[in-house]
Amino acid sequence: MNETLTNFRQAVADSADLQEKIKGRLMEDVVSGRTVANSLTSSFVVLGKENGYEFSQEELNTGWKQLQESDEGLTEFELDVVSGGCASSSEYNRGECT
Repeated sequence: MNETLTNFRQAVADSADLQEKIKGRLMEDVVSGRTVANSLTSSFVVLGKENGYEFSQEELNTGWKQLQESDEGLTEFELDVVSGGCASSSEYNRGECT
């Protein structure tokens, strides 16, 4: 994964604001009929650019593939996004599963 993507990934992991923006855009895109995969990649690219991290959709896709093949694993937020909002059992138990 290139350095820009790594830095953006860390910024998202550290920022509740960025996480909420990603979730909000994902919901907007899904409601408007875009597929989840397209929504995720376009949301990440746009939010990255808005926050000073320039990368293309192709670079994001390549980085995602590399991440899946690595031993690093996903952050809790990334798990939450790809699982549809229920990554942690504590969220499920509190009824926060979306």
